[in-house]
Amino acid sequence: MLSKLQAAIPTLTNDLPVDNWVNKIFPEKTPKKRKPERLLEQREYYRLDMKHLPPLDATLISKNGANIDLEILNISASGLSGKITPSVPLFENQLLNVAFVLPFDEPMLVKTSASLLSIETSELSDARVLRLQYSEGLEDWQKELIHVYVLKKQLELIQRRREWQTS
Repeated sequence: MLSKLQAAIPTLTNDLPVDNWVNKIFPEKTPKKRKPERLLEQREYYRLDMKHLPPLDATLISKNGANIDLEILNISASGLSGKITPSVPLFENQLLNVAFVLPFDEPMLVKTSASLLSIETSELSDARVLRLQYSEGLEDWQKELIHVYVLKKQLELIQRRREWQTS
């Protein structure tokens, strides 16, 4: 009888202690595959940072007819962001008319409406940064012009960097 009792007691060589039978009764759930965390921002269009390029200016026209000069900081076929210095009252989701000239060999005027997504202020200066998204009124040929401009300027920046590295 003692041998039957000893055979029923798990030994260290045969089975692991309590963990083995607990895992059989309560199996661990297989870990779910983690979905990649969503990026903060996903863009459908190429964006051009104007930091190392000649300035590009735009004009905003509010509903009350005020013209606001905007220094473009970056641009894409979906929208732009720019810096303004006057203290014109603006609010988020406001609809503004935007006009700017793309400096091709033959300058091209792009004129559309845009929604004001956000306004960022800085304590260091009076300037405010506006993020604008073009409305559905931007035509396909205008989007293509912006794409061509962005890609052309990006290629110029790449060529400049290569020249800086080789010199």
